[in-house]
Amino acid sequence: MKQFLANIAQRLAPRTVTNLRRLNTLDPELDGGRGLPRLMSYEREVRELRREVDELRRDNRRVAELYDVFFHWAHQNVGTRVPTSEVDAPGTVKRVTDALSRDA
Repeated sequence: MKQFLANIAQRLAPRTVTNLRRLNTLDPELDGGRGLPRLMSYEREVRELRREVDELRRDNRRVAELYDVFFHWAHQNVGTRVPTSEVDAPGTVKRVTDALSRDA
């Protein structure tokens, strides 16, 4: 049964199975003694990346807070809107024709 599951895992995720086998046989003597230092290097890199992701999350949260503050400020400080007057199309046409007739 164990071999059957191993074969299925190998077909579904070959790279993951290979990595798990390497971790399972991790021995300082194997791979010229580079296995354990490499693993520790990866762990440091993962910790550093997590710190960077946390920093980006804090920045993103701060931008969202500033956006909310600005939106609230803009909403409160919008002046009362003065309704515009209705367009007087016939009056506009008359003024334009008067102006054109004076120039001619």
